[in-house]
Amino acid sequence: MKLSACQLENLLQLATDAALKAGDFINSVDRSSLQVQSKQAGSSLSAQVVTQVDLDSQAIILAILEPTIAQYDIALLTEENANEEDVATHARFHKDYFWCIDPLDGTLPFIEGGDGFAVSIALVDITGKPIIGVVYNPSTNDLYQAINALPLLSNILKNGLPWQPEEHNLVLSLYIDRSFQQDSHYPAVLEQLTTQATQQGLKLQVIKNCGAVMNAIGVLENPPACYVKLPKPQLGGGSLWDFSATAAITQALSTQYSASSLEEFCAVSDYHGAPLDLNRSDSNYMNHKGVLYSCRMSDRILSKEM
Repeated sequence: MKLSACQLENLLQLATDAALKAGDFINSVDRSSLQVQSKQAGSSLSAQVVTQVDLDSQAIILAILEPTIAQYDIALLTEENANEEDVATHARFHKDYFWCIDPLDGTLPFIEGGDGFAVSIALVDITGKPIIGVVYNPSTNDLYQAINALPLLSNILKNGLPWQPEEHNLVLSLYIDRSFQQDSHYPAVLEQLTTQATQQGLKLQVIKNCGAVMNAIGVLENPPACYVKLPKPQLGGGSLWDFSATAAITQALSTQYSASSLEEFCAVSDYHGAPLDLNRSDSNYMNHKGVLYSCRMSDRILSKEM
C-alpha cells in the first residue's frame, strides 16, 4: 500500500516517540559497568561490538513501531536482527516500505565513554528511497526529523523547528570513521582536501570520534564539510541502517534549500555520485559503492579514480 501524507506524519511521530524513549534509556545507563560482546559483522571493530544496551534500545523501539508493521504492511530491518546470509529472502524486497533501524549507532564511542552515538530510525521504500528519517542524539538532546516524500510531502525539523544550518567559514571539516586512517587511500584524500581547504582560505580539520549517523549529521551541522567512505572489497563500509535516516534528512534539507532558490546546500550519494543503494538486494552493507555526504562543497570533492 502507498502511504498518504497523513499516514507518513503519523509514522514520523511514532518513530520520534520511539527514538526519544530509546535515547532516554541510553542516557540512563551506567557506561562504566557495560559488558561488551562481539558479533559477526563487517570488517571493522565498530561493526563487531554490541552491548545489552543495543538490544534493549531495539526492544524499546520495536514496542512502539511493531504495530505499524501489520497495520501498514511494512517490513522490518534492524541492526540487531539482520542476517547477511539470508539477505535475498528478506521481506523488504516484497513490501512497499521497510523500517530501517539502528537502535544505538556509534556503539564503540558509547562504550568508550565518549559521545558521537545516536538512535536512528528510517522508513525506506522498495526502490531504496529514504522517506522518513529520525535521529536523536542523547548526548545533546538534539532531535532531527524529516519526511522526504515529494511530490507528496517534504519537511525537515531540528528540535521541533524548521532547520537552517549555519555555515562555518574558518574550517573545512572532514568526517571519517577511525578505521579509514589505516586505508592506503587516506593520505591522498587528506592531501586533496587540504589543498581544497587552502584554496578557499580554510583550515582542514578531521573528526574521527563519531559513529556513521553523527558523522553525517555533523556534515550538515558544520558546513563546509564532507563525510567520506570509499568503496572497498571487504564487507563493511557501513550498513543500510547507518545511512537511511540521515539520507532522508539530507535530501529533505536539500529540497528545502532548492525550493527557496538558494544554491544546492547538501547532498548524499555513493562515492561516484549516484543515489545510495538503500535497498541493496545482495547485502546489508555499503562497501560496494562507498558513501559520500557533503555540505557547501564543490561537486567534485575528490578524485573518483581512488
